[in-house]
Amino acid sequence: MPRPDPLRIGVIGGGVGGLVAAIQLAAKGHAVDVFEQGERVGGKLNRTILDGSTFETGPTLVTMPFVLDEVFAAVGARRSDYFTLLPVDPACQYRWSDGSRLDLPFSHEDVITAIEQFSPGQGVRARAYLDHARSVYELTKDIFIFGEFNGLGEFFKRRNLPLLPSLLKLRPLSTLHDHNRSSFTDPRLVQLFDRFATYNGSSPFRAPATLMVIPWVEIGFGAWYPLGGMHAIADALERLAREVGVRIHLQTGVARIHVERGEASALELTDGARISVDHVISNADVSVTRRKLLGMASPLPKDPSCSGLVLQISTDSADKGLAQHNILFCDDYRAEFDAIDNGLYPHPDATIYISRSCAADASLASAGRENWFVLVNAPARGSGSHDGDATASVWTGHAEERAELVLRRMERFGLRPHVHAMNIRTPDTMASEWSTDRGSLYGASSNTPWSAFLRPRQRSREVKNLWYVGGSAHPGGGIPLVATSGMIASRLLLTASQSSL
Repeated sequence: MPRPDPLRIGVIGGGVGGLVAAIQLAAKGHAVDVFEQGERVGGKLNRTILDGSTFETGPTLVTMPFVLDEVFAAVGARRSDYFTLLPVDPACQYRWSDGSRLDLPFSHEDVITAIEQFSPGQGVRARAYLDHARSVYELTKDIFIFGEFNGLGEFFKRRNLPLLPSLLKLRPLSTLHDHNRSSFTDPRLVQLFDRFATYNGSSPFRAPATLMVIPWVEIGFGAWYPLGGMHAIADALERLAREVGVRIHLQTGVARIHVERGEASALELTDGARISVDHVISNADVSVTRRKLLGMASPLPKDPSCSGLVLQISTDSADKGLAQHNILFCDDYRAEFDAIDNGLYPHPDATIYISRSCAADASLASAGRENWFVLVNAPARGSGSHDGDATASVWTGHAEERAELVLRRMERFGLRPHVHAMNIRTPDTMASEWSTDRGSLYGASSNTPWSAFLRPRQRSREVKNLWYVGGSAHPGGGIPLVATSGMIASRLLLTASQSSL
């Protein structure tokens, strides 16, 4: 039987999900073109240069490194030949306004010991918590993370029936905060484990307790950092993509997906060119794809995940006792998330995250400097909703004053930096650079028990040969999950194309 002609596949966006899908499909002999509107691939996983130092723009650590190993192995390559991952130890340093501090180690067992030393009697509780979270991860990973997800129907497929008696272990009707509060008697540890809801832009006071798998993933599989900075991952994926034959078009945006009889037929580029396709993979936000590229009257997510206010600061190199990753906790965590849910700006005393990648790789900062990536979670209120009637941004003329509030709060912890140069990134920045709805970082939030069931799947319901990858689609945000979305989409696309022959 003759081999079918190669499929023509257009990938919109060169983020991790889009690159991973492109690599898998090109390695199978298909003709794959990636259209990236920016100057570099990577999407949120990108970098800026300021005062001679390199700064992250999005993710600042790697979890579940085995997922990236699988991406390379699937096409006969070794991840270690493309970039090196370093363990981050301590994984994170936590500070509270009362002066207490906890350095959470890299090793799972060392975490238990550190928690016991920090708060006597809590070590045994931490072990029980993480053991439970691990069991939930093992029960659900093949449904909620690594497999094609088809909503509630998944639980009634024969292969998943053994999960039904264990559903209560997932505690879907309890919030993550309630679960954490029942697990620890030290409110500082409740807050520490509450924080992991923000990994997918959600609130611990609203998100289901099932999100307990997130701290297990970081603590159980470790926190890692690539030598050369986070963009080394995007550089490696670009190199592998080109090696397997992917054609990457930088500074080339897509203006429209043309659909005929329910199928995508072509991509119209922003320069007016028209590219015929057999399949389209969109690495843009699902809502933006539907509204802007398909011209659909699709409603915006009612509960978008949070955005962020980021300060990229070149500061003096000085020993302030900080780790590579640091958290300065808000005294009133509930008020902080109320501001994200209902306000225009972050709470004035919001929790602050500080990443110093120069602690892992000194070459990322210029001589005598440190590169601080400072983040506070912010409401998704960017002006780039792409709905045709976006109002003026709430951030116009207010970014500097909000940045000053963050610096003042850092000062109360004795950590105000001496600013040699600073770049401020707001939800507007995220909305425009990454084509995200209102600057939200992960599409819809996970703030209800049903969020996972409502998250867009890889295969579009509206267009037969359109596939979604990235943080706004199943299984969610973060490097391992968006890479997984690319693996799932490429697998389903190939299955669909074979069945249509």
